[in-house]
Amino acid sequence: MLKIKLIKIVLSIFFAILLFANSLSAQIDSIFDQGVYRTFITRLPADYSTANEYPLVLNLHGRTSSASEQQFLTQFDGVADSEGFVVVYPDGIDNTWTTIGNSDSDFLSNLVDTIRANYSINNCLFVTGFSRGGFMTYKFANTTSHNVTAIAVGSGNMSNALQNSSASAPQIPIMHFHGTDDNFVSYDGTFLISSVENTIQWWVDHNNCNTTPVFSNITNSNLTDGSTVEKYYYDGGASESEVTFFKVINGGHTWSGAIPIPVFGSTNQDINQSEIIGEFFSELCSKSTGINETPSENSLSVYPNPFISQLTINTNNYEELTMIIYNNLLQPIIKETFEKTVTINTDHFPRGIYYYEVRGEKGLLNSGKVIKN
Repeated sequence: MLKIKLIKIVLSIFFAILLFANSLSAQIDSIFDQGVYRTFITRLPADYSTANEYPLVLNLHGRTSSASEQQFLTQFDGVADSEGFVVVYPDGIDNTWTTIGNSDSDFLSNLVDTIRANYSINNCLFVTGFSRGGFMTYKFANTTSHNVTAIAVGSGNMSNALQNSSASAPQIPIMHFHGTDDNFVSYDGTFLISSVENTIQWWVDHNNCNTTPVFSNITNSNLTDGSTVEKYYYDGGASESEVTFFKVINGGHTWSGAIPIPVFGSTNQDINQSEIIGEFFSELCSKSTGINETPSENSLSVYPNPFISQLTINTNNYEELTMIIYNNLLQPIIKETFEKTVTINTDHFPRGIYYYEVRGEKGLLNSGKVIKN
């Protein structure tokens, strides 16, 4: 008990430091909802401008935790800067969420309306959550009247009751992370809660995905974290939905890539869960709002990808071409006219995802996505 209290004290100091560091771009606010004031933290990307529109991410804390602790645990602020998200960390009542009835789901729906009324938000809505916040993520996605673009759950699950009542839930892309040695939300489930594998299968069936997953072993780059990761990807779902499952072998009740807290079990360091979720959300938002990758009839190459300090476009097309590079908000940041080849200095590009178009006299020749490491 003393050890757990000491951990809480140390983490509280970290949370205070984090909130102070983010004070210029994050603010604590509240709305009056269902007879009580509900608090939340709004974190804007570093380059936020009302001239642009941004995807909205709700990031939900676990039981006995809080918005500020979830902000610290996931380190999602850096992802928000890299991917261009407005991220909101709501507080549950008494540091938890209720999935019985719709009171918390209604609160989150009202919160989305509030954020959209006060900030420049596009039509992409994402939800992620840890532990009890993961349960709430599934509940919200299956019951809200809002169009949820995608969700990502860490160490949470669905109750049998929610599965049984969600036949008409929307078919959306989902991502799930879970440790096989989770000592708080059992991987094998309980009497009232489905096993994790059954929950994944429920979504595969619900989304009408291919039943045979694309399997891959994640490189065990950290030999001291006591865990490894397997990835299962089910594609081909209805309405472009999909299911991605990261099975953390010997992983505990943790957020992969976060600061390890041994009392909760092994924290995998082979993957960065927040960055994976950010890239997952960003790619889905680009599909729903903007540029699609298009094959070219001409021989055109864009390299290296990922890139660091420069990006080269090379083609066998002899006409004058125009190359446009967009940031992840689909704002044009570079426009160059060239013949056959052009090399762009990208030292000043922030790390993240970019999109390009190459146009000729007859219109679009090629478009796609590149990543700055």
